[in-house]
Amino acid sequence: MLEPHVFHPPRRRGLIFHAVAISLLGLLSAGCFLQGLRQEAGGYLALWMLLSLIFFVPLVLVIYRGYALLRARYLIEREGLRLRWGLRMEDIPVDQVEWIRPASDLPYRLRRPLLGWPGAVLGSVHTEDLGEVEFLAADEAMLLLVATPQRVYAISPADPRAFLRVFHRMMELGSLEPLTYRSVQPTAFFRLIWQDRLARWLILLGLGLVLLLFAGVSLIIPTRAEVSLGFSSNGAPLPGVPAAQLLLLPVLSGFALGVDLLGGLFFYRQPEDRVLAFFLWSSGVLMPLLMLVGLAMIL
Repeated sequence: MLEPHVFHPPRRRGLIFHAVAISLLGLLSAGCFLQGLRQEAGGYLALWMLLSLIFFVPLVLVIYRGYALLRARYLIEREGLRLRWGLRMEDIPVDQVEWIRPASDLPYRLRRPLLGWPGAVLGSVHTEDLGEVEFLAADEAMLLLVATPQRVYAISPADPRAFLRVFHRMMELGSLEPLTYRSVQPTAFFRLIWQDRLARWLILLGLGLVLLLFAGVSLIIPTRAEVSLGFSSNGAPLPGVPAAQLLLLPVLSGFALGVDLLGGLFFYRQPEDRVLAFFLWSSGVLMPLLMLVGLAMIL
């Protein structure tokens, strides 16, 4: 059996873009959070924390897409094509590949997906002659179109000519047994997690405890000017700090929960690694629970 030929998308430009975006969003989110800690309780405090959250949400998306770019690959076998991009997987039997050609052969320029950027040209667009076109690409200048009965895929191997040459050679060799068609969407992966009762309850419990911690802190801050965040070695309370710094508790818990969620998603993909996913999601429950106990002791 011939080994599959592996082609990767061009990565350098996309990785630089993602590194810069991650740095900027991370600095903006952290800067807004620190600025919020300097505010007295009130509207400005909530505004800075909201801005920190607004910058943090796209940061998670950019981190995922950067990781997906590192792992992205296109595999050519005698039996068909395998497309891999993050949680998106597509196995196309060779007898369902109608044609492959450069996007530059089209008499018009394909429209980029709405949320596409360098290194992550992902998403679907609709054209009159091609129908639905799904992008799994990193660079629009290197696009190859793969037509199947279901849809057209726009991919971007770093060496399009070599990709076409190898594909035609595999076609000439013929297929002993075509691949079984398989299409895995990220939504199907999240649906699988949601159907797992233990995973669902751990995630919901972690989120609920973080929200409860945030609600408790929000009720306490307006009633106190200062709070002590711990005890010295002799058991005496530490000097007081502005009560607004209590927001550190839900924010740190939320950040830890986010890391645990992402780590759990990574390990949940393989059945043999799912115990690690449950361990991380359990940690996401334990940390806000300990923060609530600490909040009760401080007060």
